[in-house]
Amino acid sequence: MSVSRNPLVHLDSTEFLDNFRGGIDEFDSARLPQEPLSKENLQKLVDLGIYLPAIPREYGGRESHREMCEIIEIMSERNLPMGMYTMIVTVLFLRNVASGGDDVLKKEVFDDFLHNPVIGGLAFTEPSSGSNLARMQTTYHDDGDTYRITGTKHWQAFSEQADWWIVCAKHPERKEFAYFAHKRSDGGFETTEVYDSLGLKNLGYGLNTLDLSVPRHYRLTKTRESLGDAAEILCASRFSKAAMSSGFLRRLSTEALRHVSTRAIGDGTLHDIDYVRYKVSRIKQNYVVCNALYRHLMLAEDYYTDLENSMFASLATKVLSSELMLESAIDYQQLCGGEGYRTDAPDNIAAYALLDARVYTIFDGTNDLLCQHLANLFLRRFQESGLRSPLEFVGRFGYLEDAFFHITDINLSHITDVPSQDKTVILGRILSRVYGIGMLERESRSAAPNTRLAVDEADFPKAIAVLKNEIISLVNEYELAGRLVGTQGAPDAPDTPDATRPRTGMVTADAKAGVR
Repeated sequence: MSVSRNPLVHLDSTEFLDNFRGGIDEFDSARLPQEPLSKENLQKLVDLGIYLPAIPREYGGRESHREMCEIIEIMSERNLPMGMYTMIVTVLFLRNVASGGDDVLKKEVFDDFLHNPVIGGLAFTEPSSGSNLARMQTTYHDDGDTYRITGTKHWQAFSEQADWWIVCAKHPERKEFAYFAHKRSDGGFETTEVYDSLGLKNLGYGLNTLDLSVPRHYRLTKTRESLGDAAEILCASRFSKAAMSSGFLRRLSTEALRHVSTRAIGDGTLHDIDYVRYKVSRIKQNYVVCNALYRHLMLAEDYYTDLENSMFASLATKVLSSELMLESAIDYQQLCGGEGYRTDAPDNIAAYALLDARVYTIFDGTNDLLCQHLANLFLRRFQESGLRSPLEFVGRFGYLEDAFFHITDINLSHITDVPSQDKTVILGRILSRVYGIGMLERESRSAAPNTRLAVDEADFPKAIAVLKNEIISLVNEYELAGRLVGTQGAPDAPDTPDATRPRTGMVTADAKAGVR
């Protein structure tokens, strides 16, 4: 097997990433047109090695989980849609060819991506099934030397542009799902409508009809029952929101501070106003949270391994990071005032930042659905533990245990008492914040100072305080939900307003929220 002679393969990681970072100025969201990327521009990214970390060494790549994370984070700081662009091609397409393709398919795909301005996408969702992939209507049939795949897919990024696809289809008679690579030039993948999406316009979404004849060796090796493999694939995508949010919010934090420090108001600037400084600080602390999630992804998880056992962490990451992205984008636009409402403002990216960030709470499963899934995972493990106190269980649950000592003064005793569906969603949101505190505590003990990441030791207790106060608000919302929708009398649920109310009031950075 020939190995690529691309000199970028032989650089050490720092040189490779510095070279990449130095070559992407023209892709900045303030400069790049809000439209699908041209082949000419994509070739520039290929020449910088954007795909190399996702390609195994034996096929000429750099095979680096950490560099995959870093490239997505770097691109997201420059241009959030381009961060999503990078993630889809590397984490969703190339990663799954590497893990499930046979040698012939891998060689064909990786040779193409090493040298050419090509794109790979993922075709899962359908107009009739929404978030319920089990209801998909796209089917595959064994057709001798090939598989025949027919159906309709939509909301595929790169609908008109992708050169390669991974398509999920189900057997027409059995509850069996399979995953196939498809090369667009082989025909049968037709885009019948291009969607005018509110944000992420660089990605080109649309409606597609499929009538494919796929070689047998294009079927990926996936062995889980039902949609277990789809869930694992989406774990990787949801984890990637940590890298995207870290880059995106570092930019918003930097630009928000610069804007308020230079915007003249009377004899001073916007930065002289207390509430403005508070909002700028909130964006900064949201960045600190997402950076901790990112560092966990980069250092403790691995895209080159199976991520099924990291389901809880991936769900919590997606929920928390996407909600902090949206909150910060709204605050940034508010700080920019009327100029923040212009899509081509000369001195800020607030309008596009908000439009692009909005979709993150919806794609890869809406956050409300994912919160319910997150809560159910926790409740099942809690019931299996035999413990009676959910707080005690938090202290023993691997992904949450580092948060334990920060939340002992919040009354969580009733959140596991047969919660109704509405309360389950709120519980998932609570758990995402507890997870965030755990990651902050963990990173506060281990993270070495990094000038580029712009996080120092003093940031951690403030960010923990922000999440702790959100938990307090969500616990009160949990109790309120029962009153508003009539579920207060659920079995074993307390009927007093104080049952889920924290024993303490507003918690500040000085009140038990610091680093232990």
